[in-house]
Formats: sequence, C-alpha cells, structure tokens
Amino acid sequence: MNERLKFLDYFFVLRPTLFFPVWTVFLAGLHANAVFAPRPTLVAEANLPVQYRILVALLLSLLMGAIFIFNQIADIETDRQNNKLFFIANGIIRKSVAAAEGILLTMVAIVGAFFCSYPLGAMFITIFLICGVIYSFKPFSWKDRPILGIVANFGGGWSVAACGWIAAGATNWGFALHAVPYALGLVAVYLLTTLPDIDGDRAAGKITFGVQFGYRVTIYWALIFELATVVISFWLKDYLLLVPAALAAPLFIMALIRQNLTAVLHAVKFTVLLASLAVCVKYPGYFLVIVVTFYFSKWYYRRRFNLEYPRFAA
Repeated sequence: MNERLKFLDYFFVLRPTLFFPVWTVFLAGLHANAVFAPRPTLVAEANLPVQYRILVALLLSLLMGAIFIFNQIADIETDRQNNKLFFIANGIIRKSVAAAEGILLTMVAIVGAFFCSYPLGAMFITIFLICGVIYSFKPFSWKDRPILGIVANFGGGWSVAACGWIAAGATNWGFALHAVPYALGLVAVYLLTTLPDIDGDRAAGKITFGVQFGYRVTIYWALIFELATVVISFWLKDYLLLVPAALAAPLFIMALIRQNLTAVLHAVKFTVLLASLAVCVKYPGYFLVIVVTFYFSKWYYRRRFNLEYPRFAA
C-alpha cells in the first residue's frame, strides 16, 4: 500500500467513477431542454454562460459524492461481507472523518445550488433526501427493500435529469415528463447491480430485489425497465437516449439467457458506456472528462492498492 498517496483517499472515497452516470444523465437533461423546451426557455438558456452549467455540474458532483459517502457509512457491514468499498469499511478513513467530509460537501453543494437558482436548490434538497437519507439510513433504508429501492433510484435519476433541464435555464415543468425515461434506464441498471452482492446482503439481513427474487426474476424486470426506456424515449423522440438504450437492450437479453455474473456486469458497464458516448456526441468535451477520470482512477488504485480498477472486464 502506497502511503504517499493517502491524501487522495479523501477524493476517491467520493467514488468518482460513479459520477459517469450522474454526469451523463445531467448533460442529457441539459440537452433535452435545448431540444424540447418552449421558445422562451431557449432564449433564457442562450443568456447563461457555459461556466454556469459547469458550476452546476461541479456542485452536483459534490452532492453525489457526499451521498456516496453516506451510503458507505450505512453499508459498512455489508461492504465488509461483499469485500468492496473498503475506505470506510476497513478503516482506511475513519467513519467520523468521512461523515464530516460528507456533511461539509452537502452544505457547500446545497448552498451553492440555491445561489444558482431556487428551483435548483430545491432539486438538490430532493436528491439529498431521496438518495442520501431515505435510501441509506434507518428507519427508512429503502436500499434494503426490493420495491422501495426501485422507487428511490427512480426518484434520484429523475431528479438528476431535472437538474440538467433546470441548469439550462428552464422556466417550465417540461422536465417532469422528459426525465422519466432516464430514471427508468437507471432503475434497469440498478436492478442488475443488486445481483453481485446477493450473498453479502443476505448475510447482513438486507432484502434487496436481487436477494428477494434471485437472478432470473431480477434480470427479467431489468429488461422490462430497459425496454420501457426504449419505448418512452422513442415516443418522446429523445434520440440521445433512444439509440444507446436500444443498443444496450440485447445485453439485458443476453444476461437473461445466460443468468451469470459476467453477463450481468457486461450489461451494467456497457449500458453506462453507451449512454455516456451518446452524450459525448452532443458535448465532445465530456469525452475528455471521462478519459481523465477513468485513467486517473486506474493510476490511483494501481499505485495506492495494487488494484486494477476501474476496468471493463467482468
């Protein structure tokens, strides 16, 4: 273990590789506003500098990083069982220090969002309550319940897409509909992510969708949500989502046929990759952000812990 890189632990405990789906959905919401919003909103959007949108994306990243910290704090025992997310579970970062970092980042993100706009601040609070409190902590702990876990992930995905719409200068509630297929797509991926942790979750008393229903039923419902994403994005003429969702659907079908961990992980990873690359077509600078984050993370985990992470191999 390379102790000289220990200072970077406080950044990587935020799980920056999980920012990819957050950034992708946020930028897709930003693009959806430009395509589907009424004319007055487009005029408002044109008056917003690009620095404003970058600031919103940064604040959203801080908020989600804090939420990922709180999730790890709530899941210390199951993370030990599943041999993952070891920063807090294995004491590399003290629980109290991680909690202080999470609280500080939450405060900065929410206050900053309100300075940007009141609707954005309200949406940040919604994300924090759904994903940071109700999802992770007792007496709610929706992450440990099969149906409520779906509800929480849908609400979180919908809210992130809505943040993109609002950050573009939205003056209407069009995001209420256009954020729906993105939320459905995130639920499809979420369901598959409950499968690798079945044994550890069951041992810890968590009843996730994967624990409750097993591989076949979980993958079946993940496929249903993925196909719903395709259908609704087609109906809304949201081709930025339709194309990657349609391309990813065969991966879900293959996972249902094979019903093994390798096929499940391939569906998860390549679904996120396809959606991210589709967004890069509209926002080419995002590709550089993905590459830098990916390879900086690989460098850190290799040097700090001698781990090959992240990677596309299952």
